[in-house]
Amino acid sequence: MIISHKYKFIFLKITKTAGTSVEISLSRFCDDDDVITPISLKDEVIRKFLGKIPQNYLDFDAQGNEYKKYFNHITAKEIQCVIEPSILDSYYKFCFERNPFDRAISLYYFLCQNKSIKFDDWLKNKYTNPFLKKNWNIYTINDKVVVDFIGKYENIHSDLTFVCQKLNISFYGYLPKAKGFFRDDNRPYYEFLNGEQMQIIRECNSNVIDLLGYDHENQNNHKISIL
Repeated sequence: MIISHKYKFIFLKITKTAGTSVEISLSRFCDDDDVITPISLKDEVIRKFLGKIPQNYLDFDAQGNEYKKYFNHITAKEIQCVIEPSILDSYYKFCFERNPFDRAISLYYFLCQNKSIKFDDWLKNKYTNPFLKKNWNIYTINDKVVVDFIGKYENIHSDLTFVCQKLNISFYGYLPKAKGFFRDDNRPYYEFLNGEQMQIIRECNSNVIDLLGYDHENQNNHKISIL
């Protein structure tokens, strides 16, 4: 995640939505006082090449012990507990979501790289609501959306351009390729999934589908701005 005091924005990072690519790109515009949380060592190499490293995410508790005040997939509620209310209220907050059907496949390939479990078994036994609830809580508090804008993974370049134009950031379309090398079956999700699998994913992600209009029968839904 990123908190930019220079441009007055908070980028909240949801899993498997190209968040690392967005974070690396946005890090280029951060000043010394801005917050940049760590990512994987492999991806930090890309960011370091661009002249940026994690910064200002650590703090000390009452006993003088160092701890991570901010971290990669911090939730809106957790940020609310550690940041000044005036900053949280006034800064432009945004994140990116992804079609839940497609993200389920991407998540499987990321977590099960050795294919030790078949997708159908993983979906029925490992694809759990607590994990999905964590994603939902990144940009909601008590099931209420608290960000100003939710971009879509499917329109990531145009939606990130929209955000950067609003914030007067000279984005120019640069997004590095990060964490995108695990999936070896790139069929569209509606060809990959059967009806039973779609129903499982739909039931587990009804909140996201209802909010953003995602459905396997509706391919033309685009970005949504929450104002």
